[in-house]
Amino acid sequence: MSTLGERIRQLRKQRGKTLAEVAEGRLTKGMLSLIENNKAQPSMESLTHIAEALETDPQSLLADVNVITEADLRSLIIQLKALLTNHRYDEVSSILTPFAGMTLPHTYEAAHFVRDLGKAYFYTSQSIHQTDIGLFLLEKKTVNSTVDENNWRVYFENAEQRFNELSFLDDAANTALDYIQHLTFELEYEKAIELFTKKQVAYADQIKGFDAFTLSKWNFQEVALLMIMGKTDLGRKRLKEALTFAIKERQFYKVDEYYRFAIHFAMLAKDEKEVNYYLHKHHLLTELLEDDYLKSVHAINRAEVAIWIENNPIKALEVIDKGEHYVATNNPLMTLFQYIRGQALYELECYKESLLYLPSVEDYPFRIHSLDLSMLTTADAYKALCYAKLGEDDKARVHATKAKESILKQNYAINYHKLFILQAYDDIYQGM
Repeated sequence: MSTLGERIRQLRKQRGKTLAEVAEGRLTKGMLSLIENNKAQPSMESLTHIAEALETDPQSLLADVNVITEADLRSLIIQLKALLTNHRYDEVSSILTPFAGMTLPHTYEAAHFVRDLGKAYFYTSQSIHQTDIGLFLLEKKTVNSTVDENNWRVYFENAEQRFNELSFLDDAANTALDYIQHLTFELEYEKAIELFTKKQVAYADQIKGFDAFTLSKWNFQEVALLMIMGKTDLGRKRLKEALTFAIKERQFYKVDEYYRFAIHFAMLAKDEKEVNYYLHKHHLLTELLEDDYLKSVHAINRAEVAIWIENNPIKALEVIDKGEHYVATNNPLMTLFQYIRGQALYELECYKESLLYLPSVEDYPFRIHSLDLSMLTTADAYKALCYAKLGEDDKARVHATKAKESILKQNYAINYHKLFILQAYDDIYQGM
């Protein structure tokens, strides 16, 4: 019995058509190639397009094709969920091997399965380990050469199509949001922003009808992207609207991150009253949840506010001393604690001690998102200033240049970080 992919390839060759000719107008040539090689499943909409291009109908293409049974699909779903929960991404291929070449049914469960495959293949393709702490601790990207790095994208797109064809619009929108979020994990912010903009248009008529959870997730993604883009005024406005909606609907999706976003926006606006308001809100949340990770993040936020807004390095050190107790010595968050300690010691004119703590971005073992990268880049500016104070002019120039070159390459650098680095560079070169 032939597979769907084999039937499509065979008929395409009989018709004397190229991949590009069959794919034109609906699919990419690469996507069609994946389908023919049984590495991707077409949605019904895509299958209809392929059938029309091959001068046949979907039913003829599916005739005698071996479809995975509902019982087998349920078993696969359970196995895949277990692998995702335990971050055992490398084992995904082994559970799929017995079903190679078979076709998934066009059902709600199959669409969910395809979406989960997208998540699994995202991590498998990069050989990264995701901890329970979350995206901040994603390891730096190391591409797994045995896996098609971009294949995970196909699964998100396919799953969204399947949900739409079945009229499960909330699930379709959630799948699109998951895809966008994984693009931000990849640090592909331009693509994430472009896709979110497209989805805003695509779901414009349906957004108001989404359930409260989907709307909360949608609002969160919009605020996160506005923050990345540095759109402070609009970001603050949408964040407040999103928080009002979340409280009204009792949907507290990622509310801890909302408060951290709010602190960030208020710092950009230099609104000290609002900074303290959201710091207090975040503190109450961390105490309520009794979560050590959130407490450590809160300490980092409070210490950064003490340095950048309050100009109080002594307070920053006191906060860091307490906050470090929530973090294991081998936890990557410790790098941020060391960074802030180095900042504070510089402000206290303890230049030699400051150099002992200021980290190098290159040594940071995990993937760094744009806002964290912007912050950590100032470490080289602080090093430059320390060396200048200690009379080591050559080292001061090296680190000042390194910081300037790095921050100018960052499309989404935080403005006050950028200004600090450029000012440090000018001070060092003009003062020598």
